[in-house]
Amino acid sequence: MKKIYLILLAAIGLTMTSCLMEEKELFDQTPAERMEAYLEGYRTLLASSEGGWLLQYYPEENQSYGGYTYVLQFTKDSVTAYFQLAADTEVPVSSLYKMTPDDGPVLTFDTYNEYIHYFATPSVSDYEAMHGDYEFRIVGKNSDETEIYMKGKRTNNDYTLVKFTGNPAEYFNKSNEIQAGMAAPAYEMVMGEDTTSCSLSGNIFEYTYNVYTTEDTTAVSGSVAFCYTPEGVDFYTPVEINGVEYTGLVYNAEEGTLGTADGKIVINQVIPPLNQLFLLGNWFIKYSTLGAYAKPYFDMVKQGEDAIGEELQFAFIGSMLYPGHFGFQFISSGYGGSLDFNYALEGEDTITLQFAMAGAGDGVWYHNNANFAYALFPFGYSSPRTFVLTADDNKNPSQITMTEVGNTRNTITLFAAQIAYPFDN
Repeated sequence: MKKIYLILLAAIGLTMTSCLMEEKELFDQTPAERMEAYLEGYRTLLASSEGGWLLQYYPEENQSYGGYTYVLQFTKDSVTAYFQLAADTEVPVSSLYKMTPDDGPVLTFDTYNEYIHYFATPSVSDYEAMHGDYEFRIVGKNSDETEIYMKGKRTNNDYTLVKFTGNPAEYFNKSNEIQAGMAAPAYEMVMGEDTTSCSLSGNIFEYTYNVYTTEDTTAVSGSVAFCYTPEGVDFYTPVEINGVEYTGLVYNAEEGTLGTADGKIVINQVIPPLNQLFLLGNWFIKYSTLGAYAKPYFDMVKQGEDAIGEELQFAFIGSMLYPGHFGFQFISSGYGGSLDFNYALEGEDTITLQFAMAGAGDGVWYHNNANFAYALFPFGYSSPRTFVLTADDNKNPSQITMTEVGNTRNTITLFAAQIAYPFDN
């Protein structure tokens, strides 16, 4: 018995020695050395993907600007960024990055990159920028190392780097084609027998649907930011609608719709008549596209501007500056105003305008003191004028031409894109 007892003790001693050796090896490094090894592991992982990593990016703490995509290709110390909003999606921008220990491992893009810092770069008009992240806490990765999970240091938003194997430009171009294909002034959501309002504006899906009980009907509303993809849209977080959870929508190119994969929800575009689109938009004036009838009147406006030492910065027909005041709106050397129109619609493409003898902001002052009354004459001043509207695209026009009925010399082409300094264009 004594022999067996000694053998057991020897075996236990060997086991304890082995455990102690393992613990010694595990804790042989300092915390700083262990962190550096951890960071080096992620540097190696980032650089290991030849095609880079897809990042669906959401600026601002509440994702209020919607989502946009990047493809980031890493070496051990540099990053090459492709960006969905780039003027040329085939052209990347490169810069440096670091993996740093800062309350845990952090991926930081510490040198300026016009793509990566797009949402974090202040401007004169927006000194806080769009609250974009450029430092990300590493949270972890999945088991096959195809996803890296992060949180934005500024926003605390959740981000995932997904291993990417395609062509960045093709990915963005297909995504942008779907966005362009779904561009519309309004949308509706169809769920079985129900049709309710929704919006896709600014890459944010806002929706309302009805919940029916035996007692009553309740309208439920919600919103979620999303990114366009080559298949449709991905939501920032899953959305529950009528008891079903959805992570995104699928694009149907033939129908021009977005919908859930189960077919229970369809998002349709709603295209109003052109004259209603005209009222909903802001249509910028360019002197060079005024007709022969309108130009002499705007020459008088220019004389009025010169006389008071100012310059017309923007002029448009719409209500952007003063909501609820549809009319001729403008900014002159920093001063804004509106001179309002009464209007009447006929059919789908005809509108009648007449000055309402009212305005907002500094509109009336410029009317009385800087010849701005002349800007209204081609559109309808003391007498109404009726125009037929034509557009380059009735669904999503970039320009609309107004032609006065009975006076073809009074033809005015207006633009959806902002035109700065209209007398110079």
